[in-house]
Amino acid sequence: MTLNITVAARWLMAQSSDFCLTSSGGVVDEAAQKQVVLQYKSWSGLVCYTGVARFGSHDTAEWLAQVLSHELGQRSQQEVVNRLIERGSVWLRRAPDPRWHTFTVITYEKGKPCVYVISNYERPNGPQLPTPANALFCTQVRPRGPRCIVTGCAPAVSRGERIRLEDLLAAVPTPEHLREEIARTSRESSFNARGTVGESCVVSHLCPDGSGHAQLFGNLHKEFLPAMITNGHNVATSIPTVIAEEGSPGPHRLVGATWSANGEVTVMTGAYRALSEQTGSGWPSSGADGDK
Repeated sequence: MTLNITVAARWLMAQSSDFCLTSSGGVVDEAAQKQVVLQYKSWSGLVCYTGVARFGSHDTAEWLAQVLSHELGQRSQQEVVNRLIERGSVWLRRAPDPRWHTFTVITYEKGKPCVYVISNYERPNGPQLPTPANALFCTQVRPRGPRCIVTGCAPAVSRGERIRLEDLLAAVPTPEHLREEIARTSRESSFNARGTVGESCVVSHLCPDGSGHAQLFGNLHKEFLPAMITNGHNVATSIPTVIAEEGSPGPHRLVGATWSANGEVTVMTGAYRALSEQTGSGWPSSGADGDK
């Protein structure tokens, strides 16, 4: 099961997701998208998921890209949350057991951090349900101080690690430092997850003005061109064409993406690297591949 780590405070929020998909105890994919960036004129947010990734013809990553995309225009945070609950509950009822599933949405609303945990079993302010509910329900968290919320393979992250991340956020770190520490926590926690959580991950931060950055930690062995939604448009659909025009051969993967503060003009840019040009470990501490 995926490991999602969310830390939130008034001055900064961040969210991580690994890439590993497993079935019957075996790894079936190590480059699965489980986090989507949302950017609008009036707000920005991050959406990640853990639980049911694929069954039959359903692919949750593809479904997310479709349900979060729309004609150019605006959607509110509540509209996004409602669509995830309503549309997600429909396909989740068709999924085979076990059907444990959670979406986590983070955003700033009037300058205050807001975390929506949309799940059929997880409640961040209470115990998990013993069996999944028939439909997704939403728990809204508005942290007054630094808060760490772990969804999915939550037992893999110790209480001490959660407190450490909350203390780090309380010290008002740079976004870069926070991303790196969350990534390291995710990687170290993967060893406690019995092969269900990958060491590589993506960590994105979000500022109160809506700006942010997504950073990939670790190398991948499969193309990774994740969906990123700006004003309803999935900007990733144009990436293959841009890469082809630049004459860069072979499959590519995201290195990082940056998006601007909310306003009349919204800008999102991404950096991509050919898999054949990956060097070192893909982690900043290696100093070999410059993935910072």
